[in-house]
Amino acid sequence: MCVIKDNLPQPAKGHHFVIERVSKMVAKVWLVRDEWSHLLEKEVRTIYCFIKGSKNYTVHKPKNAKDCYVKKFCELEELGNQSSYSLYKPNVAKLF
Repeated sequence: MCVIKDNLPQPAKGHHFVIERVSKMVAKVWLVRDEWSHLLEKEVRTIYCFIKGSKNYTVHKPKNAKDCYVKKFCELEELGNQSSYSLYKPNVAKLF
């Protein structure tokens, strides 16, 4: 888990990353807001990415909070150069 934490980008201002181990081979990385939501009475978080592997880690974009795309997005060493908000990009057609 330290290897993953060392390769994450600098979190956005007012946020931090939380790594959740899903299985031996898969970890979820969450972007969590530092400020507690009084309205929801819980922390506000969004899925950042999925990390797969045991020795050679690969980064996968999330489809949602439970599933990721099969095709790898990048290697773990390249993750530090990515956006600090999320790798999730919705497939929405532009209206204008």
